[in-house]
Amino acid sequence: MHELGIMMHIVETVETFARDQGVEKIKTLVLQVGEESPVVPQYLKACYPAAVDGTTLQDTELAIEIIPGRDFLIKEIIAC
Repeated sequence: MHELGIMMHIVETVETFARDQGVEKIKTLVLQVGEESPVVPQYLKACYPAAVDGTTLQDTELAIEIIPGRDFLIKEIIAC
């Protein structure tokens, strides 16, 4: 489950950005995850409480938006 490492890095990045920008409180952390991404949104949600525990984000909510993949139609297949 690499999602825990990803989530911990996201939390660290958001904390640094908020501190640098003078943001005092974040109510909701919104993540956009591509539909074709190897990251599993349910695992991100499950890891979130552990990742934010003891941080400035511990009282924030997590919202995950799924970004649809791009479909395309292969008009022609050429094989050798």
